[in-house]
Amino acid sequence: MKAKGAVGAVSEVSSCKAGGSPPPVFHLLIAGFTFEFIWLLCVVNPGNTVVVGVTAANVALHFFLFCGLPLERDGQKCGKVYLGPLLRYCAWIGVIAITGICMDSLLFRAGLFLPAPASGQFALVPLWLACLWVNFALALRFAFVFLQRNLIIAALFGGVGGPLSYLFGAAIGGLVTLSEPLWVTLLLLSLLWAIFLAGAMKLARHSSFRY
Repeated sequence: MKAKGAVGAVSEVSSCKAGGSPPPVFHLLIAGFTFEFIWLLCVVNPGNTVVVGVTAANVALHFFLFCGLPLERDGQKCGKVYLGPLLRYCAWIGVIAITGICMDSLLFRAGLFLPAPASGQFALVPLWLACLWVNFALALRFAFVFLQRNLIIAALFGGVGGPLSYLFGAAIGGLVTLSEPLWVTLLLLSLLWAIFLAGAMKLARHSSFRY
């Protein structure tokens, strides 16, 4: 009887289908405000320990909000599945964060980004900037999910928002300054970010990442 009950339970779970409905708007707003707060925190750089801790907490928060994919059977909820969403979640963070870190590392090597003395020595990018890319990957996947709908808008968003974020960060006393002539640096950043964000949203349109 126990074996039969176990088989029946497995059969019941396997008959459930993962729902693909978008997350609540409230969750997306939380993701957006969280990114804005962490961006400012990373830029003013209160210390690596704080930045790493907040980043880890943000990764856990996003997993809690978005990675419990509801299972449905005949329109009725019958639990949640986590493994598939978790793997896609980690893959997305890895791809976007590593790409962004490599991109910024090249900008440092090219002399377009100038680290402040307080940044210390680093192999690729400062730790706070690497953490910022992890947080941006989360925001891009969830808070900015609307950019998947139109790649031209995504490119414009990147071409304008990318350079402005660096410019504003430098203006408020961040640990990275932009090389002169400033207009050349901003133009190159605009082109780079337009391509990057359009490509990221093209990737996000894949069925494994989209809503």
